[in-house]
Order: sequence, then C-alpha cells, then structure tokens
Amino acid sequence: MVRLSTPRRLAAITAATAAIITGIGGLSAANAAPAPGTSCGPNKVITTVHTCAPINSHCTGYDLMLIGRVDRAGRCVIPGMNGTTW
Repeated sequence: MVRLSTPRRLAAITAATAAIITGIGGLSAANAAPAPGTSCGPNKVITTVHTCAPINSHCTGYDLMLIGRVDRAGRCVIPGMNGTTW
C-alpha cells in the first residue's frame, strides 16, 4: 500500500468529494426535457439517448442489462424515483 503525504491525501479527498458532489448534482438536475406528448406522442418522452420511450418503461445500460425506468425527463432512474413505479 502506498503511503500518501498529508497534502496529497488532502488533495485526493478533495478530488473524490468534488466528484461525488458533481455526480449527485447531475442526478438532481432540473427536469429540462420536453413535456410528455410533444414530438414523441402521448405519454412518451425523448430519452437521454435521443429515442422516444413511454414514461415508466424499462430502460437498460449500454451492456443491455435492465437498470431502471424512464422518468418524465427521459432519464433512466431507479424504479420508484421521479414518478416511476416498481
């Protein structure tokens, strides 16, 4: 295990904290997606990968594993968040 000096340890902790805060901020960003039913049709939204999907439908990651549900803003979220259901 590598021993870090106090300034390097502080820099590493600061960088990790900043990365976590930035990630959390991205999750709670304002819903800026178009309203449901605009160009996609009723009860559908434009997703973050630029496709149309029904609200609360299953969504997958790039490895095609099921990871969540499509929320009103078009993001893939954990079921139960942002108006999605299990």
